[in-house]
Parts: sequence; structure tokens; C-alpha cells
Amino acid sequence: MPPYKNRRLSTKDFVYSEIKKQIIEGILEPEQSINEGSLATELEISRTPIREALQRLEIEELVIRLPNGRLKVAPISIGEVKELFTVRSLLEGLIVKESTLKAKQEDLEILKRYTQLIIEASETDQWKDVVSYGSQFHRHLYEISQNRTAVKMLNQINDHLSRYRRIGPANDRSRSKQAATEHKEMFEAIRSRQPDIAEELMRKHIEHSLNTAIHSIERHLADSEQSVH
Repeated sequence: MPPYKNRRLSTKDFVYSEIKKQIIEGILEPEQSINEGSLATELEISRTPIREALQRLEIEELVIRLPNGRLKVAPISIGEVKELFTVRSLLEGLIVKESTLKAKQEDLEILKRYTQLIIEASETDQWKDVVSYGSQFHRHLYEISQNRTAVKMLNQINDHLSRYRRIGPANDRSRSKQAATEHKEMFEAIRSRQPDIAEELMRKHIEHSLNTAIHSIERHLADSEQSVH
């Protein structure tokens, strides 16, 4: 039985979510050709919802159409990741600034808990947990800020950024420790109601993440070129 039969999703929404997930997780690799027939067979679905899903992903620029009409997964590049992180830095800086002014006591308790979990995960070299709890920390800031426009734009950016995060090393101890320290400093600025400092710390945090991403992409592209030759 196709997986969507057990989900509260329409067929077209399930197909869209599944193909998007495969792109973000690297199952469908950057620049890989997309075959509608293969996807239809794999997902046990007709080609119509496949085609609709690919059109949506083309609009989101996770899929690109070649001059001959064929589709492929969008490539990755250092230029794109720089643009994504620059915009993310501006938006998340705004988010944390607004959240610092709006956070209630219960919000501070939630952020404190996430900060503790990030620190504990970094101390035991659980890099994936550092990333996961870090994402939850940021997501809660989105909620506190109540800035729907910024959050909507960040959600779109984060889909693209997720592709680059998958390229990074499975366990980066130095970045893990650094990220834990950065979240702790941000939390202290939020708790002490210092919006400008919280914004500055957020932007530095994202700048450091960008530097890590660039090194990972350079290694990935170099490895890909060597495998071709």
C-alpha cells in the first residue's frame, strides 16, 4: 500500500513532501536527473501528482528545468549558500531582537532548556543533537517574535539550507562546542533584555555557520570532481 494511504495528506501533498525530503536529504543528489516514471513507480502513484509536485519544487528552485525540458535537482554552490546565509542573518537578527523584547517568563524557561540540551549534547559529541536542539531554539524564537512575514521567508530559506547542512561532517567537535557557546551567549542576552546584543550575537553565530558550510561545500565539490576523473 502506498505510504500516503496511511497519512492525513492528500496524494499531491504527500508526493510533494516526499520528493522534497529526498532532495533535502540528498537521496536525490544535486544535479541528478529526475525521471517522472521512476518516481511514479517508487511512490506507487500516477504521473499527474508527480508532475504537479515537480512544478511546485521548480517554483521553489529546488528543481530546475533544462532547455530540452528535462528536470534535474538544483545544483549546490558557494555563491548560493553565501546568499542564503546573508539573508538568514538579517532575518534571524530581526527575529531575536523582537523576541528579546517580547519573551515571557515561560518562553525564557523553554529557551533555557534548549540551551542546556545543546550544551550537554556538545559535551558528549552528539553533533546531530546539537543541530536538532539548535533548530528548536531558533524555532521557538520564531514563535516568540510573532513576525509571520520573516518566519515565512525563513522557512523557505531553511529548506535550501538543509541541503547544505547534510553535506557537512557527521561530527564536528570544534563547531559543536562553538555553537553551544554561541547559543548560551544569545540566551543570556535575551534573558537580560539586551536586544541589540542578542541581534549581534545571532549574526555572528550565523556567520560562523556560513564559514563551516563553505568549507564543507569546497570539500564536497572537490571530492565530486575527483570521483568524475
